[in-house]
Amino acid sequence: MRQGSNSTTGSHPVIRFQQIPIVPGPLTHLEKIRPQLLSEVFEKTEEDFSGASLDILLGEALYSERLRLKRTQSHFFTRSRLKKDFRLWNQIHSGLLKPAAEVDRKILLEQVIRHYAGEIGGHFDSRVYQLATRAVPWGFSWLLNAAGVKRFLPWGMTQSLESRLHILGEVPTLQRLAQKGTILLVPTHQSNIDSVLIGYIIYLMSLPPFAYGAGLNLFSNPILSFFMKNLGSYTVDRQKTNLIYKYSLKNYSTLILKEGIHSIFFPGGGRSRSGAIETKVKLGLLGTGLEAQIAGIRAGNPDFRVFVVPMVTSYHSVLEAGSLIESYLEDLGKHRFIATEDESWQLKKVIGFFWKVFSSQSTITVRIGKPLDVFGNLVDDEGHSIGPSGSIIQPVRWLTTRGEVQREAQRDMEYTRELGCRLADRFHKENTVLTSHLVAFAFFETLRRKYPEFDLFRLLRLSLPQRSIPYSDFLAAAETEHRRIVECSGRGEFFLSDDLKTGHTETWVKEGVRQLGLLHDVAVVKVQDEVISTEDMNLLYYYRNRLTGYGFHLGLKQHDSKGFLA
Repeated sequence: MRQGSNSTTGSHPVIRFQQIPIVPGPLTHLEKIRPQLLSEVFEKTEEDFSGASLDILLGEALYSERLRLKRTQSHFFTRSRLKKDFRLWNQIHSGLLKPAAEVDRKILLEQVIRHYAGEIGGHFDSRVYQLATRAVPWGFSWLLNAAGVKRFLPWGMTQSLESRLHILGEVPTLQRLAQKGTILLVPTHQSNIDSVLIGYIIYLMSLPPFAYGAGLNLFSNPILSFFMKNLGSYTVDRQKTNLIYKYSLKNYSTLILKEGIHSIFFPGGGRSRSGAIETKVKLGLLGTGLEAQIAGIRAGNPDFRVFVVPMVTSYHSVLEAGSLIESYLEDLGKHRFIATEDESWQLKKVIGFFWKVFSSQSTITVRIGKPLDVFGNLVDDEGHSIGPSGSIIQPVRWLTTRGEVQREAQRDMEYTRELGCRLADRFHKENTVLTSHLVAFAFFETLRRKYPEFDLFRLLRLSLPQRSIPYSDFLAAAETEHRRIVECSGRGEFFLSDDLKTGHTETWVKEGVRQLGLLHDVAVVKVQDEVISTEDMNLLYYYRNRLTGYGFHLGLKQHDSKGFLA
């Protein structure tokens, strides 16, 4: 393995890495066990519906799938998938029109489950992995040097991506736990860039390859799709809402964890459209960690453990911020807001994003959070669960009913709900506040105080003169907000970037304004002639929302009476 060691940049322990081989993990055997794995997915999903009315189950699935297919846009790389879907559901429709005595509903259900299992199930090709672990680091390093020092030739590269990636937190603990059990890595989700970044970070942390629950939209890019299809990624299509699909997906996730395959998925679902850190998580896939632990113990391994590890990424600029906040506001305001078209996944946009990050000496911060067990308890370096009283607990006892480790629906749901709450809490505590976040927050809140009678949508429609204030007035407000977040950080509510640990307000404000101006074509915040203003209130609101969810300015409600995220 490559060995990581801690050094210090300012007061942040930044992980430094030395290039040595990575020990292969269980995912490398995926191709060998895949047929059996998909067979188990089929058997388990079929068992889940053993007492259900199959006419109703299949009818509801048919209805929701036809709606999905009607609204799904056909792209070149999804046409073959759509053709298969149309063909399957036409067969199901024809079968349901015939009497049960003529067409066995169990056979129809079997068709659907096998179709979903084959679609979801990932592949792993060791040759593609070797290619990726050579090409991706080289490509990142070339892009970094080309952008940073305008050196376009591949030799003479002097800068490494690690200098722009601040990988903080519980990295050594994660590395140890990966040897003691199965890791379920659950990151926050801001951008499609996360999918590229997290895979590279896992490589940098000397961890074996992870299976990856990837949104179907990421497979529309041919290059990214090639790597994902061959590196263990399994597809998660959030447009499929029927129970057969949900159970098939859940069972696949459970079974790969049971096989000891480390896994990643975004528990918040899609990207955060508001810009805020997730306050709620999806419990379906999250609960597969608990199910896998029960299954592993029942299979004869009493020490089988699944460790849930939060990861929080912090960007100064988010590639899709404009379309994400428009989508959020459209949903929030309904008829009061008209959204424009969302960005598609484009390689040139990804390269452009990293180019601007590297050429501007910007950084990306990633924090590995404190690990949790499947009940939401903290886990120590040795993998011991620490109960509410501070003592070590035995997970087997929490899973035992009438002397036997087994699933129990009501109990397990409560455990998963508690894990979801603890995970959302950890996301906020592991957050690293950047200068750009605080500048956007302080400026937006200053405008709110200037127009206290305005609701959110009226505030977003301010004219340019209305959203301009004297720079000296803003600095005074920013200093006040800075003192408040320093106090919150001292109480352990989040972390601060090194730039925010300075007491000189104008220094961190200038850095935050610079960072907000790197990516977008409009000025999120602009200082000119001793006046501070914004050219885009929506983007300002998006970046401001990164500091919501802490309840230190508007109370604890998710929205206040005027629609603002609190």
